[in-house]
Amino acid sequence: MVDIKETVKAMCKALPGGRAAMAGALGMTICQFNNNLYEKNGCRFFEHHELEAMEDLSGTNLLANYFASRRGALLVDVPKFEELDQVELFSKAVRTAAKRGHVDQLIQQALEDGVIDDSEAKEIEFHHAKHLAARDEEVRAVIALFGRTKTQKG
Repeated sequence: MVDIKETVKAMCKALPGGRAAMAGALGMTICQFNNNLYEKNGCRFFEHHELEAMEDLSGTNLLANYFASRRGALLVDVPKFEELDQVELFSKAVRTAAKRGHVDQLIQQALEDGVIDDSEAKEIEFHHAKHLAARDEEVRAVIALFGRTKTQKG
Protein backbone atom coordinates (compact mmCIF):
# COMPACT_ATOMS: atom_id res chain seq x y z
CA MET A 1 0.00 0.00 0.00
CA VAL A 2 1.24 3.48 -0.86
CA ASP A 3 1.46 5.96 1.98
CA ILE A 4 -0.05 9.45 1.96
CA LYS A 5 3.30 11.18 1.42
CA GLU A 6 3.97 9.06 -1.66
CA THR A 7 0.48 9.94 -2.86
CA VAL A 8 1.24 13.67 -2.50
CA LYS A 9 4.53 13.22 -4.38
CA ALA A 10 2.74 11.35 -7.18
CA MET A 11 0.12 14.11 -7.47
CA CYS A 12 2.95 16.65 -7.73
CA LYS A 13 4.61 14.63 -10.50
CA ALA A 14 1.31 14.56 -12.41
CA LEU A 15 1.09 18.37 -12.39
CA PRO A 16 3.15 20.19 -15.03
CA GLY A 17 5.81 22.06 -13.09
CA GLY A 18 5.83 19.46 -10.33
CA ARG A 19 6.15 20.27 -6.66
CA ALA A 20 6.98 23.96 -7.21
CA ALA A 21 3.83 24.44 -9.30
CA MET A 22 1.74 22.59 -6.71
CA ALA A 23 3.12 24.76 -3.92
CA GLY A 24 2.40 27.94 -5.87
CA ALA A 25 -1.12 26.83 -6.73
CA LEU A 26 -1.77 26.27 -3.02
CA GLY A 27 -0.36 29.70 -2.14
CA MET A 28 2.76 28.29 -0.49
CA THR A 29 6.46 28.59 -1.09
CA ILE A 30 8.28 25.40 -1.99
CA CYS A 31 9.88 25.55 1.46
CA GLN A 32 6.47 25.73 3.19
CA PHE A 33 5.20 22.92 1.00
CA ASN A 34 8.16 20.68 1.85
CA ASN A 35 7.86 21.52 5.56
CA ASN A 36 4.22 20.39 5.46
CA LEU A 37 5.03 17.28 3.44
CA TYR A 38 7.83 16.16 5.74
CA GLU A 39 6.31 17.66 8.92
CA LYS A 40 9.45 19.68 9.62
CA ASN A 41 10.06 22.90 11.55
CA GLY A 42 6.89 22.56 13.59
CA CYS A 43 4.65 22.22 10.53
CA ARG A 44 1.74 19.83 10.38
CA PHE A 45 0.87 17.66 7.41
CA PHE A 46 -1.52 19.09 4.82
CA GLU A 47 -5.18 19.68 5.70
CA HIS A 48 -7.77 17.58 3.89
CA HIS A 49 -8.90 20.52 1.73
CA GLU A 50 -5.30 21.00 0.58
CA LEU A 51 -5.04 17.31 -0.33
CA GLU A 52 -8.30 17.54 -2.26
CA ALA A 53 -7.04 20.66 -4.07
CA MET A 54 -3.84 18.78 -5.00
CA GLU A 55 -5.89 15.96 -6.47
CA ASP A 56 -7.99 18.43 -8.46
CA LEU A 57 -4.93 20.34 -9.67
CA SER A 58 -3.15 17.13 -10.69
CA GLY A 59 -6.19 15.84 -12.57
CA THR A 60 -5.78 12.44 -10.93
CA ASN A 61 -7.76 10.23 -8.58
CA LEU A 62 -4.66 9.27 -6.58
CA LEU A 63 -5.99 10.58 -3.28
CA ALA A 64 -9.28 8.73 -3.71
CA ASN A 65 -7.34 5.57 -4.58
CA TYR A 66 -5.19 6.02 -1.48
CA PHE A 67 -8.22 6.23 0.80
CA ALA A 68 -9.97 3.35 -0.95
CA SER A 69 -6.92 1.12 -0.60
CA ARG A 70 -6.63 1.95 3.12
CA ARG A 71 -9.97 0.20 3.60
CA GLY A 72 -9.47 -2.58 1.10
CA ALA A 73 -11.96 -0.95 -1.26
CA LEU A 74 -11.81 -0.67 -5.03
CA LEU A 75 -12.28 2.73 -6.60
CA VAL A 76 -14.14 2.56 -9.90
CA ASP A 77 -14.76 5.66 -12.00
CA VAL A 78 -18.34 6.18 -13.12
CA PRO A 79 -18.12 6.11 -16.91
CA LYS A 80 -19.62 8.77 -19.15
CA PHE A 81 -21.55 7.38 -22.09
CA GLU A 82 -21.98 9.76 -24.98
CA GLU A 83 -22.41 7.57 -28.03
CA LEU A 84 -23.35 4.08 -26.98
CA ASP A 85 -24.74 1.31 -29.15
CA GLN A 86 -24.67 -2.48 -29.29
CA VAL A 87 -21.39 -2.47 -31.22
CA GLU A 88 -19.75 -0.43 -28.46
CA LEU A 89 -21.22 -2.81 -25.86
CA PHE A 90 -19.67 -5.76 -27.69
CA SER A 91 -16.35 -3.94 -27.79
CA LYS A 92 -16.55 -3.31 -24.02
CA ALA A 93 -17.35 -6.98 -23.41
CA VAL A 94 -14.34 -8.09 -25.46
CA ARG A 95 -12.02 -5.68 -23.59
CA THR A 96 -13.38 -6.94 -20.25
CA ALA A 97 -12.83 -10.56 -21.27
CA ALA A 98 -9.29 -9.74 -22.38
CA LYS A 99 -8.52 -8.16 -19.02
CA ARG A 100 -9.85 -11.20 -17.20
CA GLY A 101 -7.81 -13.47 -19.43
CA HIS A 102 -4.70 -11.43 -18.66
CA VAL A 103 -5.31 -11.86 -14.91
CA ASP A 104 -5.78 -15.60 -15.39
CA GLN A 105 -2.51 -15.77 -17.36
CA LEU A 106 -0.66 -13.90 -14.63
CA ILE A 107 -2.01 -16.32 -12.03
CA GLN A 108 -1.00 -19.31 -14.12
CA GLN A 109 2.51 -17.94 -14.66
CA ALA A 110 2.88 -17.13 -10.96
CA LEU A 111 1.85 -20.65 -9.99
CA GLU A 112 4.44 -22.32 -12.21
CA ASP A 113 6.81 -22.52 -9.24
CA GLY A 114 3.97 -23.39 -6.85
CA VAL A 115 3.94 -20.09 -4.95
CA ILE A 116 2.83 -16.50 -5.57
CA ASP A 117 5.44 -14.06 -4.25
CA ASP A 118 4.76 -10.47 -3.21
CA SER A 119 5.64 -8.87 -6.54
CA GLU A 120 3.51 -11.40 -8.43
CA ALA A 121 0.62 -10.80 -6.03
CA LYS A 122 0.86 -7.03 -6.52
CA GLU A 123 0.85 -7.41 -10.30
CA ILE A 124 -2.12 -9.79 -10.18
CA GLU A 125 -4.05 -7.47 -7.85
CA PHE A 126 -3.28 -4.44 -10.04
CA HIS A 127 -4.61 -6.13 -13.18
CA HIS A 128 -7.52 -7.67 -11.28
CA ALA A 129 -8.62 -4.17 -10.24
CA LYS A 130 -8.41 -3.10 -13.91
CA HIS A 131 -10.57 -6.10 -14.86
CA LEU A 132 -13.19 -5.28 -12.20
CA ALA A 133 -13.29 -1.65 -13.31
CA ALA A 134 -13.80 -2.73 -16.93
CA ARG A 135 -16.58 -5.11 -15.88
CA ASP A 136 -18.27 -2.37 -13.86
CA GLU A 137 -18.14 -0.05 -16.88
CA GLU A 138 -19.55 -2.80 -19.11
CA VAL A 139 -22.51 -3.45 -16.76
CA ARG A 140 -23.24 0.26 -16.43
CA ALA A 141 -23.16 0.59 -20.22
CA VAL A 142 -25.73 -2.19 -20.65
CA ILE A 143 -28.00 -0.50 -18.11
CA ALA A 144 -27.50 2.90 -19.76
CA LEU A 145 -28.33 1.53 -23.22
CA PHE A 146 -31.23 -0.75 -22.32
CA GLY A 147 -32.50 0.71 -19.05
CA ARG A 148 -36.02 2.08 -18.86
CA THR A 149 -37.82 4.17 -16.33
CA LYS A 150 -41.09 2.86 -14.86
CA THR A 151 -43.09 5.19 -17.08
CA GLN A 152 -41.47 3.69 -20.19
CA LYS A 153 -42.40 0.11 -19.34
CA GLY A 154 -45.34 -1.28 -21.18
